[in-house]
Amino acid sequence: MATYVVVGSPGNYVVKEAVTEEEIASGMSQIASQQTADTLNAQAVVQQNTDGGTSTPPPTQAPAPNTDAAMAVARSLFSFFPEAVLKDYANAWIKYDDTTLAIAEVRTKPAWKKEFGFLQRDDGSLIMSEAEMLSTKASYAETLREVDITDMTQFETKFNELISGEVSAAEFQQRVDLVYNQVVDQIPEVERLYRERFGIELDQPTIFGALLDPDISDKVLKGDIQTLQLQAQASIRGFTQSFARFEELRKAGLTTQQAAQVYEQATSFMQAASTVGREVELKTLEEAALGDVTSQQRLQRISSEIQSAGGIQLGAAQTQTGEIVGLIED
Repeated sequence: MATYVVVGSPGNYVVKEAVTEEEIASGMSQIASQQTADTLNAQAVVQQNTDGGTSTPPPTQAPAPNTDAAMAVARSLFSFFPEAVLKDYANAWIKYDDTTLAIAEVRTKPAWKKEFGFLQRDDGSLIMSEAEMLSTKASYAETLREVDITDMTQFETKFNELISGEVSAAEFQQRVDLVYNQVVDQIPEVERLYRERFGIELDQPTIFGALLDPDISDKVLKGDIQTLQLQAQASIRGFTQSFARFEELRKAGLTTQQAAQVYEQATSFMQAASTVGREVELKTLEEAALGDVTSQQRLQRISSEIQSAGGIQLGAAQTQTGEIVGLIED
């Protein structure tokens, strides 16, 4: 890009494009050169008025660029930049007289990397601009305010991590909505297990704040909440199993509705089975609900024995097609 120098005499300074090596080395942007020329011409007029028209001709080469004007430009464009980054931008703007080239150079400087390095991928490309970053953080904050989190100071670093992980404002909103719909708005036991699972023991806003932890948010997105819902259906009815077992059931296709029905009737069915000398494991009931034919047939035989002994069927029945319904439901 061309650089410029100021030449001429007092009151008649003008700007010209740098040609010689010396001029190019000391040159500046066209705007900065013009500002310098204007300043020198104004000073010459003042000097003439002061000493009766005599003045000592200044050198024809311009003095240092007007950094004050450059800083004013930097602040007008990037008021949220720290001072060190603003200075880098001002210097780059004087050098290039181009906002695109100036900000590109600023993003290579240590001051920018210290403050905004999380916006840059490993290959050097930008995840988003600095202004887009402010907008995204504002959206994150608004989402958390909707669930009664008002103090954002503790989340600033976490916001940076979310942006670095390329989590959009919309995606973060979806995560929060997911937790609200499937945890907070569900039975209290789901919320208790959620807190226990992720080591969260504080107030409700902390549950949502935990979503800023990549380890937790990844688990949420991988289905941990659905697994906890199954666990809750068992827990409130007195059945305790490992999280791994409920994870296995979730992956096998057991729904919350099916789990509620199985665990609701499990105790009474087991007790009835024991009256005819049969022992039924909870796993058999779970497998039957998932469609395991062997488990379904066994439960049907036990149900028939209970009926023959004069007991009630406890909600289990077989359709004309041989399908088990009631205790075990597809």
